[in-house]
Amino acid sequence: MLMDIERVIRFLEHPDEAARWFTSLGLEDARRGFRNLENMAHSGMTLDLLAVMCGQLEQHLPRISDPGMAVNNLDDFVAAARNPLALGSLFERDEDALPTLLQIFSNSQFLSEWLVRDPEAFDLLRLTEGQPVARDALRDDICSQVASVDDERVVTRILSGCRHREMLRIAYGDIVRGQSLEVVTAQISYLADAVIEAAVRSAWRFQQQKRGVPRLADGQRARFTVLALGKLGGEELNYSSDIDLIFLSDGNGKTDGERSISNVEFFDRLAKQTIKLLTEPTILGTAYRVDLRLRPEGNQGPVVRDWESALRYYDMSGRTWERQAFVKARTVAGDRDLGDFVLEQLQPWIYRRYLTCADIAGIRALKRRIENRTYLEGGDARNVKTGHGGIRDIEFCIQFLQLLNGGDLAEIRTGNTLHAMAQLEHVGCLTMQERQILEDNYRFLRKIEHRLQIMFDLKTHTLPEGDKELRRLAIRTGYSDRGDHRALDDFKRDLRENTRLNRRILDHLLHDAFGADPASAPETDLVLDPAPRPETVQQCLARYRFRDVPGAYDNLMALSIEHVPFLSTRRCRHFLASIAPRLLQAVAETPDPDSTLVNLSKVSDSLGGKGVLWELFSFNPPSLQLYVRLCASSPYLSGILTSNPGMLDELMDSLVLDKLPTYEWLQTTLQDLCRGAEDTEPILHSFKSSQHLRVGVRDILGKEDLRDTHRALSDIAEVCLQQIAMREYDIMADRFGRPFRLDADGQKVECGWAIIALGKLGGREPNYHSDLDVIFFFDAEGQTEHDRRTRRGDVTSNQHFFSQLGQRIIKVVTQIGPHGRLYEIDPRLRPTGKSGSLAVSLEEFERYFADGRGQLWERQALCKARPVCGTPAAQTRAMEVIRRMIVDYDWQPNSAEEIRQMRIRMQQSASDQNLKRGIGGTVDVEFIVQMLQLKHVDQYPEILVPGTLDALGALRRAGVLADEDALRLDQSYRFLRSIESALRLMNTAARHDLPSDELELDKLAFLIGCASARQLIDGCGQHRQSNRDCFHRLFDAASCAAFS
Repeated sequence: MLMDIERVIRFLEHPDEAARWFTSLGLEDARRGFRNLENMAHSGMTLDLLAVMCGQLEQHLPRISDPGMAVNNLDDFVAAARNPLALGSLFERDEDALPTLLQIFSNSQFLSEWLVRDPEAFDLLRLTEGQPVARDALRDDICSQVASVDDERVVTRILSGCRHREMLRIAYGDIVRGQSLEVVTAQISYLADAVIEAAVRSAWRFQQQKRGVPRLADGQRARFTVLALGKLGGEELNYSSDIDLIFLSDGNGKTDGERSISNVEFFDRLAKQTIKLLTEPTILGTAYRVDLRLRPEGNQGPVVRDWESALRYYDMSGRTWERQAFVKARTVAGDRDLGDFVLEQLQPWIYRRYLTCADIAGIRALKRRIENRTYLEGGDARNVKTGHGGIRDIEFCIQFLQLLNGGDLAEIRTGNTLHAMAQLEHVGCLTMQERQILEDNYRFLRKIEHRLQIMFDLKTHTLPEGDKELRRLAIRTGYSDRGDHRALDDFKRDLRENTRLNRRILDHLLHDAFGADPASAPETDLVLDPAPRPETVQQCLARYRFRDVPGAYDNLMALSIEHVPFLSTRRCRHFLASIAPRLLQAVAETPDPDSTLVNLSKVSDSLGGKGVLWELFSFNPPSLQLYVRLCASSPYLSGILTSNPGMLDELMDSLVLDKLPTYEWLQTTLQDLCRGAEDTEPILHSFKSSQHLRVGVRDILGKEDLRDTHRALSDIAEVCLQQIAMREYDIMADRFGRPFRLDADGQKVECGWAIIALGKLGGREPNYHSDLDVIFFFDAEGQTEHDRRTRRGDVTSNQHFFSQLGQRIIKVVTQIGPHGRLYEIDPRLRPTGKSGSLAVSLEEFERYFADGRGQLWERQALCKARPVCGTPAAQTRAMEVIRRMIVDYDWQPNSAEEIRQMRIRMQQSASDQNLKRGIGGTVDVEFIVQMLQLKHVDQYPEILVPGTLDALGALRRAGVLADEDALRLDQSYRFLRSIESALRLMNTAARHDLPSDELELDKLAFLIGCASARQLIDGCGQHRQSNRDCFHRLFDAASCAAFS
């Protein structure tokens, strides 16, 4: 872009106008900008070329991070150029030349000064475009430059110069060409490798000239090698990082020169001279900062160690943090065969068979010490390396997983963090989501780190304090102001969120998963150890009351194996180890730990995602307790899980959702599931199972009132019955047409119908296996008709239509298919029982009672009537008729006694342990309620409610039942029904009888929260006796009142 020359002249003649122009381009010190422009105008660049340059500045300066810094460095560069006129011509000829320089000048003062010192280096950059150079080529190039140099100071200058020259090339590829993090860090690492190798060769040559070649006792040449750890070892060095080195050599011997010295002294001098060549300051600065603190014994140890003593040191004294450091170890210079041999020998020490709990505790402690030190130094909040969720957190997390799993997974033994992430995901130690988050965030933080360090070639990881400098950093990192988005705001948001996610993953995999309790070590070690000794297994598991310890170990380890191919056994074992102490303790607290663990294994195998469960349990201990409780005491719920493979999501929902499903939600959900389905049978069974699981889990937890649990079970049955009934009605209507009848005016109207629930379903108080007592009603007799727009087909009477409909509903509900039976339906409470028509018209039903054929027990059963399906108007009419049949009953002096005798006959067929029909069982309470309802409903119509507990409350409020009696009956009914519910969850053969088996009694007591089986038995006895006393007293009173 060409600026008008006259405008350039005005800028030069009117500083204020130039200052306003520079201000509009983003310069803070516009006066200095003018001076820079003036300097370049006087450098020998013609006005037309200056106009070209100004046009390009106007276009590009607003988009860079620091326009003032860029213009000032440009001024220095033009001044240093051998021919400013040729430079201006370059800017005119190559439109990318000046924008490229501006990027460098605004991103790095260090690189800018290097270009000013050597302007011709820019031509080399443009030719090579920052392309990567192979490691060997770079090493050969730098080594050849010092190969014949005998002056130590010259070697130092050459090495420093090579480092700066190549760093400029690498930064060009990074900043200008946008090369990937892997390319940039590898190139920086290759450069360090080459410089170190050149330093070692030069130092060896200098020492050899003085002392000769070091020899072993057998005359062989002694070897020297350099190992790199840290970022250099991982080939992920940053722009201004220290290089962590360890020097190793062969052992005893001496040099063969005239002034012979021991090999120990030779290699000590060699190492120290190598360090000097790398670190000695020159006019160009130093090549590298060398850190030797990771060597054996740290600062207290010798600079060079013979490799055999180094191996002994690590074997005898090596600590967990040293093993972690050696994850990144790599041979970088000297004798590579020796270095690689030593590292190969150290592999079993670095990657042990398994990581013990003590090792994990050591890693956690090391992380805490580092964080505490960083905090005390005041560098945590703004440090992208050591701050929470920073680079070190990511690297720590990855190295921990490598140490944890590297014993038998050679493919994850890599020093490079990004490569390790990929391999850890490949073997299942990281999820795809975790790897993606960590990888993206690592790249993000390393890019920030690079931009911070390349500015002044300083070892820094600290973010600027002010928003002005932070915005510049954001732009250097790739953010920009666009629309409503501001670079600074976006940068702050991403930094905050990324570091939060990093820390969350580290906590999840290390800190939260493996607690600090030393008492948990044996259990964790037992799971992590791939082959523990039998005595170790016995010692660890015997304390948990297992009768068969070897079998318990096998079942425990079965929990660590995923059988689904795409799920990670490695990750499964990781989180099982983290919860093993709590899991085993929970198992030990159950009545039969052996069977609990067996059932845990069976249920977990059926879920198809055990590792997900263990992860949930690691940060949600209550869900672990519940899962163990479920597997220990509820074969019914366990059976749902084992017979419905893959119900992991349903179980997870059951464990974490904090409420029962509502009727509306159940109805809508089932309708959505069945919509458009040709075969609804598997849908209905799956729906019932998943919802029973959800209700049962909360039942086991004791989270819900008994009444709410029963209502939820009732609602599940009701919506299933509705779905089946409506579907079957449509099938019948398609075959026979819709049923019609005549109304009171003789007009033909569609015949309504209703399903009325009685018994436990009517009272909204069924249990997990309760039958569904129903009566099928329809309005009146008539005939079916087909829609005129459809083809004509068979027609039939309403009686036949609705009887057939009832039979079809019963068949669908009760048939035993691949998924078992949905429910049992009992229609025998209809008039005339099994001998009568399955569907009854309201007229016939009313006539049945009006003619005196209706029995007292039938009216008593109607006290629990409730509509559950059908047309709304028919449901309302049916309930009106039923209510009249109850209210119109002529209570007789002997009615109460007749009901009492009926109850006595029922108990004769029950065992003494029967909690329903036995003496003082729940039927006592239900008969008391129904007797009082029949006796007093004409006076107190509000007492006619179907649920037993609701009815007790209504009777008390009406004054029919004394407060004390109502409270006592409420408590005993709840207690006995809760035991009945637990028996259903246990799938006992006798669903209403207390078990006679001692272990079964213990399981029952455990399930309902009783301290012991004895307490449970005593409680049952007391409540049953109280029920029977109250039963006889109230029936006696009702009989006496009637006769009086």
